[in-house]
Amino acid sequence: MMINSVRKDIWINSYPIFLWLALEPIVGLIDSKIASVINLDTLSAIGIGETIYFVFIWVFIFLAYGTTPLVSSFNTKNEINKLNYFINFGRNVSILLGLGSFVILYISSDYLVSTFQPTANIKLLSSDYLVLRCIGLPFYLINMHSTAVLRGLKYAKITFYSALIVSISNVIFSLFFGLYLGLGAGGIGFASSLAFFCASIYSTIILKKQLSDISPSEEQIDKPSLQKKFFSVGVYILIRSLFLTLFMAYLRNRSSLMSMQEIALQHILLQLWSASYIFVDAIAIASQTLIAELTSKKEQYQKSTLQKELLLVTTFISFILAIITVIFLNNFVELFVGDNFDLFIDFQLRLLVAMSLFIGCYAFLWDGVLLGLDRPKEFSFLTVASSIAGFLVCAYLLRTQNTISTLWIGLNVSLMFRSLLGYVYQK
Repeated sequence: MMINSVRKDIWINSYPIFLWLALEPIVGLIDSKIASVINLDTLSAIGIGETIYFVFIWVFIFLAYGTTPLVSSFNTKNEINKLNYFINFGRNVSILLGLGSFVILYISSDYLVSTFQPTANIKLLSSDYLVLRCIGLPFYLINMHSTAVLRGLKYAKITFYSALIVSISNVIFSLFFGLYLGLGAGGIGFASSLAFFCASIYSTIILKKQLSDISPSEEQIDKPSLQKKFFSVGVYILIRSLFLTLFMAYLRNRSSLMSMQEIALQHILLQLWSASYIFVDAIAIASQTLIAELTSKKEQYQKSTLQKELLLVTTFISFILAIITVIFLNNFVELFVGDNFDLFIDFQLRLLVAMSLFIGCYAFLWDGVLLGLDRPKEFSFLTVASSIAGFLVCAYLLRTQNTISTLWIGLNVSLMFRSLLGYVYQK
């Protein structure tokens, strides 16, 4: 009976998050499809621009990963004042970080694009895409914080509606600005900015509505302590995100030194790879809330049962993903590039991508579990160590084999290291 109840909690909290996560990579793939219809240069330019953009996004991912478990732990009658202050403080930080990031990206866009050593045309297209997309950075971070709070309050369904707004509006705007008006890469970037503007308005309004029913008490709170808690968790997640994004950027950057087709292939493979992880990432994010709640209530037996069920579900999903990848990866790639150019993936590369999904599922799971257990230090360390390991393997192998397969070998080593460390730390 206990196991059935745990499984039900996992499902109820996971499926809205899964739907939410599913939409963003799908939109990214649609953008890639629109870009490929224009030309190969536009697709390559968006690949470079997205790499730079998401370095900034992932650096600030602590606004989501750090907020959800903390909100969940404060969501009790005795912690209402702490909850209200924490939410308001996090929103203000999000606004400031968003504005600061916009200024930095706007000023340095040409230089950052140049580090990828693109052709003159791709450099111009990438800069246009990056500048117009970074306009939406403040709205992206505001929406990130609001949806993280809603997940911590167990309003996961609402976060799905926010993602739906982003997805639908982004596709419409991309088709309009990118294809219809002929603005190409820049139009696609501007479309994303408008989409997150719409979503941030929606999520902010809904969050205020949900919090309006919560009446603060007269109990005094230790504001400096809460701020310290916010930033201590944030710093560890920031370090983790920085190393992870630099490693992923390295994988993209190294492919940019290869042929034009290999640049496009790596971009599409990483898009598909990210899209595949939504199944386990949904479970990992849901586990943050569930484990944080059980930890605050000191329900040790239920927490142990939950962790075992999470591992079982993850193993099943990772196996299915790996099999599908080995068999159908070429078909997925062909679906998004059509007849514009030939991108064939040999068995070795398909196997490497499949292995990364099987191994990586556990890495994502332990991320969520460790945050739910309030172990941000361990959460940060395992990613830092694994990213360094993956980089060293890539750097060593690339001396003799400058291929995409080599990059995926490094990624697999990194994910394996991260998975093993996560398993040890969550005990």
